Amino acid sequence: MLKNAILTVALMAFISCGGPEMWIPQGNSHRAVTREHVQFLDSPPQRQYTVIGIITPPSRKYKTVAEAVNAMRKVAAKHGADAIYIDPQTGSWRGGSGGSPRDISFRAKAIVWSSAPSPLTSSSAKPIFPTAKAVPGKPGYVFSPFDTKGRYIDVSGYAPGNKAKDPWTNKIFIVP
Repeated sequence: MLKNAILTVALMAFISCGGPEMWIPQGNSHRAVTREHVQFLDSPPQRQYTVIGIITPPSRKYKTVAEAVNAMRKVAAKHGADAIYIDPQTGSWRGGSGGSPRDISFRAKAIVWSSAPSPLTSSSAKPIFPTAKAVPGKPGYVFSPFDTKGRYIDVSGYAPGNKAKDPWTNKIFIVP
């Protein structure tokens, strides 16, 4: 019930508010990550985390919740967040004739996980995932860094720097 109420408040706020997303720092920012890396959580997480910033929602800018969430994930990604969630303590109804809601305000918290560092937010310059080796004379094929039998993997649909999975070991590697 509370979860539905929070999502309803968030939906109404996304539709009824106006203005750009605002980042309010709450801690040190981390290295930027992709928007896809930032998870949207429908409630505060159960595992340990640290709040690195607060994002105020945009106003009258998005037609769907998905558009607004993606915009907020993009802002959080610039600061290296692992996830965002709507702070349930911040919803407020303001004014309106006859008790109808006129404006709803809330905020999202951008967080990083407190446990092991994320492969995308690690402060180490060395990548967490190993990079495969290209097969000489066979464009689009690589040797897996995990497979000791020297089998080829077709990565022709992947751009350099993307992650791929070794089909024999199910381990992730970076495409060269």
